[in-house]
Amino acid sequence: MHEIIKWVSDARAEKEIGPAMSFYKVQGGEVRTTNGRLTACYPWDGDMEFLVAGAEFEKVLSRMDDPVIKVNGDSIVVRSGRFSGTIATMPLADWNYPDVVDAEWVSIPSGLIDILKSLRVFIPDKPQQLWMGCVALEDGNCYSTNGYAIAGSACDVGKVQALLPAEAIDFVMRRLEGLEEWACNENYVAFRWQSGAWLRTQKVIGKFTEKGANMVRKAYQIEPTQEITQEFREAFADVAALAEDSVKVYSDRIEARFKQSKIVAPMESSIEKDSCLVWSAQILAPVISQATHWTPTKPPELTPFRGDNVAGWIAGRRE
Repeated sequence: MHEIIKWVSDARAEKEIGPAMSFYKVQGGEVRTTNGRLTACYPWDGDMEFLVAGAEFEKVLSRMDDPVIKVNGDSIVVRSGRFSGTIATMPLADWNYPDVVDAEWVSIPSGLIDILKSLRVFIPDKPQQLWMGCVALEDGNCYSTNGYAIAGSACDVGKVQALLPAEAIDFVMRRLEGLEEWACNENYVAFRWQSGAWLRTQKVIGKFTEKGANMVRKAYQIEPTQEITQEFREAFADVAALAEDSVKVYSDRIEARFKQSKIVAPMESSIEKDSCLVWSAQILAPVISQATHWTPTKPPELTPFRGDNVAGWIAGRRE
């Protein structure tokens, strides 16, 4: 029971944004919960039915090793050994959120999960617009951007137009075992597991910019010249971890500052001697983590990069 609740809990609302939204609904051999954007469902043994406040239910369960639940009128009694807890319930009809009865399930396209994992790192923590908080699935391509770096990959997702939000990607990435199918229609994207569990995410309103999509498709044709070696990644990580903001890449070193201190890691790059390119450490980090090659380029030109699952561009500046 603990694992079942843990599996769906990331989709539960913390606050009552809608009727019974922070609750768990157990009915028809399933437990469901929602935050209004995500709805998660997992099989539940038995034919019991109840609607219970999520935070209270989780708290009581956390104190029990092998809980047994009994429905008692307008409450449930959760018991483990001599310890028990009684939690008030609400009418099942109070929880009425969309499901996936109309989903047309198909196998997940080859490579989609790896691509989503790579593109997720380009989504900013605080996107300026709703569409920037998503990976865009558009007619055989996937895209994402943080506003300074833009990335994407071709993928056999078919003729779909969908913005898949970061929270849905994170939910799926933490539950890859047994994942086997997905569905996409005009209202939602859904994923289904071998167990029968599913996740439904409401489509985000908006669209990835056509200019950005064209840029990414152009990057597919570019062959960056400099390999991003593991040694380079480690040097960048050491400097970026101490950087106050910007990281400077020279022909022979990576450099940053923290207050009055200067951090330097010797490292060769293809940047011209006595020249320097500057990036925000936070913006450059996704590129370094996902790309295998790049061609550092003087602004105002963009720097192209390519990796196993991505291709794209990043904007930098000269010192």
